[in-house]
Amino acid sequence: MSSFCFISINGPLIVLTLVANVFFVFCLMTHKMQRVKEPLKTLLGSVVSSTIFYLFCVTSMYCVTIWVKSLVVLWTFDYVVLFGVLVNMTSYVWLMFYYYIMIVPSQRALIRWVKKNIKSVIYVMLFGDRLLFLGNAAYEITNILDTPYSNGTGLALQAIQIVELSILNGYILLCLCVMMFSSFATAHYLSKHMKSLAASDGSLFNPRLRSQIRVTITGILQGVLYLLFGLWYTANVLCMYLPPCVTLGFYIRYTATTLYISITTLNLWVGQTLFRERAVHVWKAVKKHVCTGKEDLRPAEDTLTTAATIQSTGVDTDG
Repeated sequence: MSSFCFISINGPLIVLTLVANVFFVFCLMTHKMQRVKEPLKTLLGSVVSSTIFYLFCVTSMYCVTIWVKSLVVLWTFDYVVLFGVLVNMTSYVWLMFYYYIMIVPSQRALIRWVKKNIKSVIYVMLFGDRLLFLGNAAYEITNILDTPYSNGTGLALQAIQIVELSILNGYILLCLCVMMFSSFATAHYLSKHMKSLAASDGSLFNPRLRSQIRVTITGILQGVLYLLFGLWYTANVLCMYLPPCVTLGFYIRYTATTLYISITTLNLWVGQTLFRERAVHVWKAVKKHVCTGKEDLRPAEDTLTTAATIQSTGVDTDG
């Protein structure tokens, strides 16, 4: 892929995705969002911050490598970017796991314990993610920056690298299983719940149910996207380290990754009522200001109610 094609495809995606995520940051920092229960706010913040981190690193890498023609610099940036991508992937996994725990009732002792201690469980998983991915990035960057090794040392490091890659890819596979289980288990429960409501003449259009269905659908779509991107990433890694050591160009890899990040951002906007309601409110305020010349940025009475709902339930429930 040429530099022109890379800029033509990634430039608009990066700009649009960055604008969307800066808007998400604005939403997360508003007064209404201060009442959102943890760990939901931390999970949303993790997805958004890792996206911004990735976009910043990719843009910086492209700008730096225009002037610095060094494979060492390029590979160092590559592993820093990979850290941001992996954090983004697993943060969305634990977001869907959180929704599964909060939406689906269960009498199993383990699930009840997890629900009771959901905040601690999520924090531990997020910390473990970052520790694993940071260790991987630090190890790979150290190998790049160090001087060449003797044959014996090189073989030992190669063995360590194989173990490290096995652990990393095994964890990515585990997260995929958690993602798919959480999404489909939630979908199965909501399907039964809707049939029960229909049989009892209950409302199928209440805001809470609509929001839960929307979150579940976007979770399933994100799981499919995670699967496709995870398979592509694993195949790329295997091609790099197994004979004949073939690898895709950096531009192709980052284009695929940017596309994944952009779709994830779109999924987050569709699935989270918090962001959609704020976007609608801002649009109405801007439209009113343009049409009448009067600015009114105060939240409308009939919008931005989701934060208060989440405060009591811990789940994005409004439609």
